[in-house]
Amino acid sequence: MKLLASLFAILLGASLAHAAPGPQVIGWVPPYGMEASMRTLESNPAVGATLTRIGLQLWNPSVEGRGLVLAPVDATGKQVTGSDVVRFRDWAKARDIQVLLTVYNNSQVLGKWDWPLARRAFADHRAEFIQALVAEMDKYQLDGIDLDLEGEGDLSADRAAYAAFVRDLSRVLRPKGKLLTIDSFHSPCANAPNLSWWSDWKGQVDAIHSMGYTDLYEGSTDTFKPPNQPACAGGAHLFKYSWQLQYALKAGYRADQVLMGLPTWVDTWGKGGLGTDAVSHVREVQALGGGVALWDLQLAAPGWTRKDTWDAVRALRQSPGSGWRMLAP
Repeated sequence: MKLLASLFAILLGASLAHAAPGPQVIGWVPPYGMEASMRTLESNPAVGATLTRIGLQLWNPSVEGRGLVLAPVDATGKQVTGSDVVRFRDWAKARDIQVLLTVYNNSQVLGKWDWPLARRAFADHRAEFIQALVAEMDKYQLDGIDLDLEGEGDLSADRAAYAAFVRDLSRVLRPKGKLLTIDSFHSPCANAPNLSWWSDWKGQVDAIHSMGYTDLYEGSTDTFKPPNQPACAGGAHLFKYSWQLQYALKAGYRADQVLMGLPTWVDTWGKGGLGTDAVSHVREVQALGGGVALWDLQLAAPGWTRKDTWDAVRALRQSPGSGWRMLAP
């Protein structure tokens, strides 16, 4: 009997460990918007009750690529402080929200997405950069790492190096029970990282954030043509939430691992579908079973502080749809 009980406990534990979580809701705190973000979070309890993750976009790769530095808050170069990190971490932890270290290769001083800066870190000094990321995550007792290393143009030559970086970082984080998420461009035909890279990370990342924002909505009929190239994906309407999700499913991801980027600096965008307001777009994602990624937590547009908006976001978490089944390969 004891043997059977032990076997049952082992099987139950394994089952729970591999149970698919529900859709996630992440929002980011930018270094230039810390005070506005905290005011919004503290004044709207529904936000804290609904978010599952917060990305603290407060770090840059160091200039030589071997480490991390806290990002500047403005063009003068004044830096984020450790107490800023702790303040947001403690606010989130008190509400059972996971907190991620978001590293990015832009700033109020740089004023651009500096791919050479990112590449020096993830390609030229991969092991040292990984060590620095993990040490900083541990220092502040954070729940994982979110990669927001962006480049514009055809950067396919760096795909293999980026994949190796993700692989090695994942190998360090997973035994520690930490998360790894990636912020991606929203077409498979340009910029880095992009949809065509997603298959490289299968089984290594916990979520992908598709950063389409106002480009993404279910009623989209837009196509995308990179400079001097044919129309992307054969002229497909690739900015539909359903198209993005189908691409992810084909790459081997679950629906709940794909988070559609939603813009909080506006509360209406797009056309067609269920409507152009934020609630309608959240419901479109809910119907598919996906999650949402909110840029950013300043929630500047009035619609993002309304009760019905956060009721819709909560419903996305609690009652995910099964529309993804119709998209499965």
